[in-house]
Amino acid sequence: MKLKAFILSSLLLSSSNLSAAIMKPINGVINQVEPVIEQLKPNIRQPGDDLRKLELIDSAANLSTGLPVRLPIVNKLNEPVFVEVEVEQGFRAVERQWVILAEQHHQAKLAQIGAQIVNHKQYEGLGLSLVSFVVPPSYDSKTKLQALLSLDESALLDRNHIYQAQMRAQQGSLTKPRKPWCEIPVKVGMIDSAVDMEHPGFAAAQIKTQSFLPNQLASPSQHGTAIAGVMVGKHAQLTPRLTQATLYSAAVFYRQSDLSQGATLAAIVDALNWLVSSGVPVINMSFTGPDNAILAAAIDATTAKQVTLVAAAGNEGPAARPLYPAAYKNVIAVSAVNKEGAIYRWANQGDYIDFTALGVSVLTLQAGEGLGRESGTSMAAPHISAAAACLAAKSKATPESIYGQLEQLAKDLGEPGKDAVFGYGLID
Repeated sequence: MKLKAFILSSLLLSSSNLSAAIMKPINGVINQVEPVIEQLKPNIRQPGDDLRKLELIDSAANLSTGLPVRLPIVNKLNEPVFVEVEVEQGFRAVERQWVILAEQHHQAKLAQIGAQIVNHKQYEGLGLSLVSFVVPPSYDSKTKLQALLSLDESALLDRNHIYQAQMRAQQGSLTKPRKPWCEIPVKVGMIDSAVDMEHPGFAAAQIKTQSFLPNQLASPSQHGTAIAGVMVGKHAQLTPRLTQATLYSAAVFYRQSDLSQGATLAAIVDALNWLVSSGVPVINMSFTGPDNAILAAAIDATTAKQVTLVAAAGNEGPAARPLYPAAYKNVIAVSAVNKEGAIYRWANQGDYIDFTALGVSVLTLQAGEGLGRESGTSMAAPHISAAAACLAAKSKATPESIYGQLEQLAKDLGEPGKDAVFGYGLID
């Protein structure tokens, strides 16, 4: 702890323009030791200057996952599937791959520049027809593609962006089990990683699974198991928020590194289409990424089917830009608090925050038959999804009426009324 503090303080205080090239290699270590810092911080009593150094260290610990600018993704046979790269605004995407609302004359123009059509899919549940394609390097720009295809700014064209899970490991002592939101049959969906179906905590759970990963690309099960564990997991020390749920689990995440996992826009749209077609009334989305025209259209199509969407607000800090899908107006954005009602220190803030729920040191199932604690807005979202699923089952309510009922249930925190930190307040 002292050695880490000394090294990071020296690096951070020596230059106000510390490069990402220096920080990325040590970021993985930072993320692993952050839970230890969190436990030790209450015992620290130091002069103001040292506390400022500690704040800088904390900021360093929340930097990006340290992924390389160009990252080949391989399947379980070690065969290449695609390459993800860093693109505009520091977000990530499949290299030179774009998605567009399908029209024949667009495809003809794409053929003229040597673009490769990856697939053409009809999404019956969403009522969308989309084409994915790879462009030559000279056309790898939204501006150039809009000009080529004679599109305006509102056209449904965007990169096949990568979205990230929003969870951190957290240590802590065990607490008493939480009460179920309801004990009636409900349906709820989640778009996440795979779930460890062999975990004894799911022995009594009804879970329907579907993978949307291509070409034998494996999905890790850590994140999805933790999210599913909140909603339907059962253990001597863990009571599910939904005791009679049928959970529809759409696996979209693949491994990027030991510390991170990503999901393509294309896989997320596939998952939304499956869940809508399955008649799921509430969908949990514990991931974040950029605003994307295709994702926005898929979200609109989903809510038009009277489906309530719940998403993690993001873990990039109070000064961070809005993240999506949470920041879309027709998605319930969930932030995280600890058991005392204090906001999670890495939670995004903004006018788009709707509600908060327990998201710090949340007791849940862990892949490999374990039980442990996780933190992040990812862990707060399934509490709200469970509540929404109960409301949907009891009243056959619309997304608008479910939102109104949640607003009535919320315990106001922070400034009176809806605010940028807690939204309308705590749902518990």
